[in-house]
Amino acid sequence: MSLLVYNLDIEMEKAHKQITLLGVLLLANTLTGGCFPSDGEGNWTVPWASEIHPKYYASGEKLDSDSQDVVHTTTHIWLPGDGNKYYGMEARLDVYGFALESSQVSEAGIWIINRGDGQTSSMNGIMAGWHIWPSLYKDSQTHFFTSWTSAGADKDCKNMRCPGFQKTSTSITPGDVISPVSDINGNKQSITLRLFKDKSTGNWHIHYGFNGAPKPVGYIPKSLLPGLIDKPVEIIFGGYVYHRKPQPSPPMGSGIDPINGKAASFSSLKLIDEDGNDHAVNTDLPLRVDNPCYGITNIVSDGYFYYGGPSCVD
Repeated sequence: MSLLVYNLDIEMEKAHKQITLLGVLLLANTLTGGCFPSDGEGNWTVPWASEIHPKYYASGEKLDSDSQDVVHTTTHIWLPGDGNKYYGMEARLDVYGFALESSQVSEAGIWIINRGDGQTSSMNGIMAGWHIWPSLYKDSQTHFFTSWTSAGADKDCKNMRCPGFQKTSTSITPGDVISPVSDINGNKQSITLRLFKDKSTGNWHIHYGFNGAPKPVGYIPKSLLPGLIDKPVEIIFGGYVYHRKPQPSPPMGSGIDPINGKAASFSSLKLIDEDGNDHAVNTDLPLRVDNPCYGITNIVSDGYFYYGGPSCVD
């Protein structure tokens, strides 16, 4: 029995890697081709195509009646093309914890990607944030994570699970447990993330701070991400959940709807230009919500928004 469970966990992790990448890729495809809402228009709902790759599932959808894997994302996105050149972001995220099942994942973070020709086989990107992923860590604790992908799901690496990420910190390692986490009725705990491209080397750096300023954790050499060299990037940030039916979709953020003051938040949003200078986000950006269980608010003038929602059956 234990061998069977182990093999199932491995297969679920492989499927989840593929679904994660396609979810981010499809988000980029959907937003790039559409018109963006102005302030006050609320959530923007657009169908996610499921035919891009027959073995993957789109966010909020099943490929066919036999599929049991479902992903939902609730995010804002900055797209290149407005005359500005940004290659990074800094944000503060509230951190929460849940008791999840092995077939559930709840995550919040920042994704920086270039989608190449639109196929998963050409996507390059880096990610960082917090998540709860029982089948990966064999626990239901909240972990700080990093991830990078080069040319799709077959070259996806989380934390220090494969060669690539160059750790420079002596105090924090990708994959570490975050403790304590926020109490929705009490104190909030937060992490501050800073992801950016270093102009002089072209390497992609990740900084992290728990209840404080972000400090260097390490970097991903530019040689591992050829699809990001001298290319514009899309910057996506918000929440993500995954589940395998019959388990319900897990809580996102704090598990509280964003119209409630106890919802999870992103704050102190800053876009980072090619010279490493910060630019405060003081206007709204396009958003994406694909399931009524989860929501997201507009970004207000001081770089703040709420997101998330409770567990639900879909």
